[in-house]
Amino acid sequence: MIRSTLRSATYLIAAGLVATVAACSGSARGLEAYRTDTANLLETRNAQLQSCYDDALKTDAKVAGTVTVQFVVAKKTGMIENTQVDASKSTAPPALGQCVVKAVDGLVLAPADKNEGRATFTYEFKPGMAPAAAPAG
Repeated sequence: MIRSTLRSATYLIAAGLVATVAACSGSARGLEAYRTDTANLLETRNAQLQSCYDDALKTDAKVAGTVTVQFVVAKKTGMIENTQVDASKSTAPPALGQCVVKAVDGLVLAPADKNEGRATFTYEFKPGMAPAAAPAG
């Protein structure tokens, strides 16, 4: 199963969500609201992430590890884009990492924010753990 949320100290956290101020119209979330809203958005993909892990377990019944992804939340659209695995902070097999990228890339944070968000989230894959999303940092 997958584990990664805001609310537990047992989650692997590597870096924080950083919002950079941009000069355009619209509302602006504070850092904590941006982090929480992004984590809640990522949690909508828990079933898909569980499927990624289930597929990995079919080839290796003991597969476990972390996948750290970095992405940008576009300021005008709220779309998660440029999602990529940070290989230096990931220990899970590359195929699992690519499945995570496909699961979260293209999600849309609504409403969009006047700030661009740059985020790093780490997922921990381990048998018996429930899925969730955790900001690193």
